[in-house]
Amino acid sequence: MELKKIEQKLATGRSIWYEYDQEGDILEIVFRAAPETAAIELTESIVLHFDWKTNEPVRLSFISFSRLIQPTEYGETHFQLLADEWPEEVQEKIWMLLRNPPLSEFLKLSSFTPTHTRQPIPVTSIKRPNMVGVVA
Repeated sequence: MELKKIEQKLATGRSIWYEYDQEGDILEIVFRAAPETAAIELTESIVLHFDWKTNEPVRLSFISFSRLIQPTEYGETHFQLLADEWPEEVQEKIWMLLRNPPLSEFLKLSSFTPTHTRQPIPVTSIKRPNMVGVVA
């Protein structure tokens, strides 16, 4: 397994690093070297690992990353958040994490409202700040 590591400083001054497993096509964005105490599937291919007590993100995993970042003929790809599947006691924590840095620097939140239901469906898209060179 070949693992490519790249360190980067965010606008907040915080250092993070990318770990890309080319064979498995998995990108990990590591926000801090700490044990995670919880993990939640944000989408079918994006997993958030965080510290339950401090409510801080530890890392963000993108499975089949090269497929996830492929634009379509209509623009960027959006992925349905699996919010309906998140346990109730976790939902507030997850929404807070997603709306704030550092996660908000990598994931953009929005929604889609089908006419027939008028019920908004939360979706996300991947922002790519300086990920050039991570997947090559």
